[in-house]
Amino acid sequence: MSDVKLFVTHTPNKDTLRLQDSFFYNVIAGSDFQKKDVPEGVLCDNQGENISSRNKSYCELTTQYWAWKNQEADYYGFCHYRRFFSFNRKKLKEDEWGTVIYPAMNGQVKQELCLNEEAIQEYVNQYDFLIAEGIETKKLNAKSVYDHYAQAQELHVQDVDLLLQIIDERYPELSDIAKAYFKGKIFYPCNMFIMKKELFQQYSTMLFDLLDVFEQRADMSRYSREGYRTTGHLGERMTGIFYEYLREKGGYRLGELQIALIQHADAEPQIEAVSDEHVVPIVLAANQKYVPIMYTCAQSVVEHTSEENRYEIYVFHTDIDADSQKIFHEELERKNVRFTFVNVLPYVSGYRLQAKEHITTETFYRFLILDILKGYSKVVYLDCDMIIMRDVADLYHIDLDNNLIGAAKDPDFMGQCNGANLDTKAYCEKTLQIDPLQYFQAGVLLLNVTELNQVITVKELLEMADTGIYKYSDQDILNIVCKNRVSYIDMSWNMIVDCNHERWHGVIKYAPYYIMDQYEAARKHPYIIHYAGFLKPWMKADEDFAEEFWRVARRNRYYETIMYEMNITTVTDIAYKVTAKSRRFHDWRVHRLEGLKGRAKKVLPKGSGIRKIASDIYFKLK
Repeated sequence: MSDVKLFVTHTPNKDTLRLQDSFFYNVIAGSDFQKKDVPEGVLCDNQGENISSRNKSYCELTTQYWAWKNQEADYYGFCHYRRFFSFNRKKLKEDEWGTVIYPAMNGQVKQELCLNEEAIQEYVNQYDFLIAEGIETKKLNAKSVYDHYAQAQELHVQDVDLLLQIIDERYPELSDIAKAYFKGKIFYPCNMFIMKKELFQQYSTMLFDLLDVFEQRADMSRYSREGYRTTGHLGERMTGIFYEYLREKGGYRLGELQIALIQHADAEPQIEAVSDEHVVPIVLAANQKYVPIMYTCAQSVVEHTSEENRYEIYVFHTDIDADSQKIFHEELERKNVRFTFVNVLPYVSGYRLQAKEHITTETFYRFLILDILKGYSKVVYLDCDMIIMRDVADLYHIDLDNNLIGAAKDPDFMGQCNGANLDTKAYCEKTLQIDPLQYFQAGVLLLNVTELNQVITVKELLEMADTGIYKYSDQDILNIVCKNRVSYIDMSWNMIVDCNHERWHGVIKYAPYYIMDQYEAARKHPYIIHYAGFLKPWMKADEDFAEEFWRVARRNRYYETIMYEMNITTVTDIAYKVTAKSRRFHDWRVHRLEGLKGRAKKVLPKGSGIRKIASDIYFKLK
């Protein structure tokens, strides 16, 4: 077997995706600029003979130089933490720029790209040189490779002319090929390739000699930050030139590989459970748009914590930015309260996860607790549309015995099944196949992580969600999975509000009398107020228990943002209603006119004066 080394370049000080397979070598390109601790198993390009300090102009080429001078292999390959080769023999679906797109890296993606040692060995050993698949310049809105470079806003096409001049002087055998490449209509992107050792040595000798001379002659003192990366950009073009040179020369086994782009390449979450009997693990889930509401919920959690406990609050998300995360760390953390943001995209990538009605996709993230937080025996999950009125530690310490979950019964669902909406009863019996009087509301959960992992996997839960057959999404799925193994907690821990002031006496009143009693008792002393439903206080200020939401929101930095969004929602809603009313009036008017026209045709003689007058009136009205 050949010794194939695929070097994956990483940006300094960024915690990015690192494939742990033995044939991938993760290297920080420009390690001289690394300020954070170097993660275990990651290599640095400032060891041995190197040009790491020149990374700002050479970009990822500093890794190539380091590998050339310090690493031994039969094949040398280079890719990026966001871009990988596909070793799949089948052509994968590409975007308009010839790239295979994945939201995140996971096992399914690795399998599709055939990123395993056996597949890579088999593929690579058939070639002397593999390069990233060429792109037609017309897809880049350019007439040629030269034109594509000339159109780049912060690059300077005279640098290409200088490079061609240096090639002509030092490597005349490449000169005609280089000129033809820039005049050509195929561009080989990303400086990604795999070369046999002899070719790699030859190419690296040429490349770094040319670029060194270029930097001696070029004046980049006034270039922008991107412009200063010119050396790296020219190196990218050199890969294509060398490929075309070998093609022209003949006798080499050459091939092209598809590029896969990983859109979100943050390192996979590595969560270690905090082993302390006083630790209370809590999970929230939200997206960037929902941050102000989640912050308000989290604030109410923190305000009801006790110094006797330590609270580890995990926020599951896919897009919450660093600035928003910083606000939580700086303003809500305490000596005994810590927030950890966990990007869960690698887990959910590949699933549709379409939530229904007013429910958001983030609702499915609670499934991931079984994997990400499997080090904990129990975990509290809270929806973000809530205000907490009591220490969540009291909920956490409820004994579940060997039951899978702790949750409060759902009075709304029971009211529907008991008379308010018999379609829900039929759905419960046929699809869920559970007793509606055992159905729980999943906004507040105490998960027995240990027991649940004995019963079902996250993959199985996500596959159930992917079917799209469940009316109340993950809530229905959890009710099916946990059937007959539920510890029912006091409804005060999940008091769902009287949404739009019609749920209590329009739906819940149909529930059995003892459920109605429990609900009304919970309303008198709620531990957690849950604004479940299509209307929330931040959408309609007089919603049930809205005063408790505003009491908390009024004291945080997002108050004005929430108010602004509420006003926008109100104005948009009014505009929609006015437009809809106008549209209905217009449709009614047209319908009436057409009716009058039909009757007039029947009773008014053709060619008569009165028919002409009626026709004029009709067209004026229309």
